[in-house]
Amino acid sequence: MTSSNYGEDRRAVIVCSHIAAGAHILRAVRDAPEVDEDSGWQFLCGGPEEEDLDKAKVWLVSEILAMEPSLAPYINLSPRLVLTRENIEGAWNVIKE
Repeated sequence: MTSSNYGEDRRAVIVCSHIAAGAHILRAVRDAPEVDEDSGWQFLCGGPEEEDLDKAKVWLVSEILAMEPSLAPYINLSPRLVLTRENIEGAWNVIKE
């Protein structure tokens, strides 16, 4: 998929409730997708509180990329991957699990 097609990417992602409420993404984890509709991505605010899974939301890849375009180069990388950054101006650090 080319970067121009990201606006059409309808695969599902999980976002923590803080991101859904407007917090910035500081951590992203990609597990192996279980079905074609799943991207395997989880996007987190990186806050100290543990996420309540009942409050997590399901969004589309295209919604995440509209909110945070700096993730576009990483969206189709292999699973078992963690992206982190210190703040919203920081570069993404890629960690292979």
